[in-house]
Amino acid sequence: MKKVLLVLALAVLAQFAIAQNVQVQNAFNNQKSAQQYIEQAEALRTQNKVDKAAKQMQNAKMMIQKAKDAIDAASQHEATMNQAKTWHYYAVIYYKIGAYPEFVDIDHDAFVKTLDAFVKIQNLDTDYYMRNRGEFQQYASNIGARYYDLGANSYNEGNFEDAYINFKKAYDATAIIGGKDNSALLNAALSAMKVEKFDESVAMFEMLIANGLEEPTVYSNMAAAYRGAGNTDKMLETITIAREKFPEDEAVMNEMINSYLTLHREAEIIDQIRAMAEANTNQPIYYFILGTIYGNRESDLYSIDNALEAYNKAIEENDKYADAYYNAGALLIDKASEIYQAANDKDPSEYSNFNAYLKATNEMMDEAKEYDQRALPYVEKTYELLPGDPAVKQALKGIYARLKMTEKAQELDQE
Repeated sequence: MKKVLLVLALAVLAQFAIAQNVQVQNAFNNQKSAQQYIEQAEALRTQNKVDKAAKQMQNAKMMIQKAKDAIDAASQHEATMNQAKTWHYYAVIYYKIGAYPEFVDIDHDAFVKTLDAFVKIQNLDTDYYMRNRGEFQQYASNIGARYYDLGANSYNEGNFEDAYINFKKAYDATAIIGGKDNSALLNAALSAMKVEKFDESVAMFEMLIANGLEEPTVYSNMAAAYRGAGNTDKMLETITIAREKFPEDEAVMNEMINSYLTLHREAEIIDQIRAMAEANTNQPIYYFILGTIYGNRESDLYSIDNALEAYNKAIEENDKYADAYYNAGALLIDKASEIYQAANDKDPSEYSNFNAYLKATNEMMDEAKEYDQRALPYVEKTYELLPGDPAVKQALKGIYARLKMTEKAQELDQE
């Protein structure tokens, strides 16, 4: 009796296994039929038969849904869930669901499931995977390209969070089949920086270096990411390595400048900035940086004369450099305001008589006026270049008022 029961049990199990293998075959046949409809639709589109093409895609969708139902069942049944062929068909079907917009509502995670199937195949049967590796690589490459395009579109639209996600997916898709899409990974790292995911971006820059991408942009941006994360030790360590590897690279030099400015250690790099300014006469930004450093009241290098010299050189290289004009004018206005305020704060009791007090304050007022007069051409030029800027207009109006240039002030009000 026991023997008969055992035979019956084995027979039932065999029937289940056959049934599930039939499911796998049904999945394959249905996706094949779907592909035929897809090809017919594509042919009709080339003939501008849009409605007929849409009808064929609807037929394809019905067949791909049947294929999905069959392969889902097979992938969950113990008789077929550990067969590489099951997951091969699973990958093909889900790839097609993700590849065509008409099918997207069937499963929004179709590409993710496709890539997971490749991993499953590798784990189940290495020989099977290697025999079909070329096909799997093509699918993964296409998925990576799709994610890359999505990332690029998001980046161009300013949606850096989505760009980061999609560029990372593009890299991961290629990595699953042994590839290294460093372009996708670099863009993912740059997008992550845009949304201040500095730790994530650092990790990706490190991966790029491990992948052999020894380029200045990787090191300079990794230093910037460390700076954003507040890790100044790693920032300086990275920029030091970058300077050793790429001593002439401008991006690396620029990041070194930013790094040291962040730490208020301008004195350590001022000579290198000046050298960059003198070597790059078509890039006035370096003289502008020098002007900004010398014009910083909190810096030990503060010097109005040196700042103006640097701003003037920037203007010589670009006579429409509005920021250089504005900063030079603002520097002189601030100095004038400081002297005006000091004069107003003078205590008459500190002087032997009132005439001595008036003499001292008038001298200070005259000095302040000289600074305003020196500032005037810079601010007027800025206003000429940026006539719609309210801050510039207000600054110019203030100088006209202090210098008692009433007609000029009235003209400005009329504008």
